[in-house]
Amino acid sequence: PVTVYAARGTAPGMGPENVSPVIDRILPPLEAALAASGVDYREPGIFWYEPIPGTDDLGVNVSWAAGDDPRAGEGWEVVELPGADRVAVWTYEGDMPGIGRAWHKFMVAMDAAGCEPVGPSREVYLKADGPQTEWLTELQQPVR
Repeated sequence: PVTVYAARGTAPGMGPENVSPVIDRILPPLEAALAASGVDYREPGIFWYEPIPGTDDLGVNVSWAAGDDPRAGEGWEVVELPGADRVAVWTYEGDMPGIGRAWHKFMVAMDAAGCEPVGPSREVYLKADGPQTEWLTELQQPVR
């Protein structure tokens, strides 16, 4: 489990092309609010995605790990992301336009290994500074 400061948006449909505009809309205000508040927040950035029941939409969540004494504030909420007993992990190095292809390869590999996804997936941004072609992102999917 990890406690994070998070903001949420909704992507119309589940395609990766629908997710980036939502992130672009909610990420800058979250960063600005956290920086202005003085709360202790830390790398890595953690994004997670959840289907919205009864729709074809996707809940898009962006966050940073909360430091000591987490507290809610204007522009974010405190969320306790649960741990999992079994998680499939795939490491992706590259820019964000390619992350959809990485997720596809990851899902194919999980299926071939007989893993059934359960619960929301996460992207953990292990290295997200400098050119995006050098970013390192860990894709995580709880499985059974």
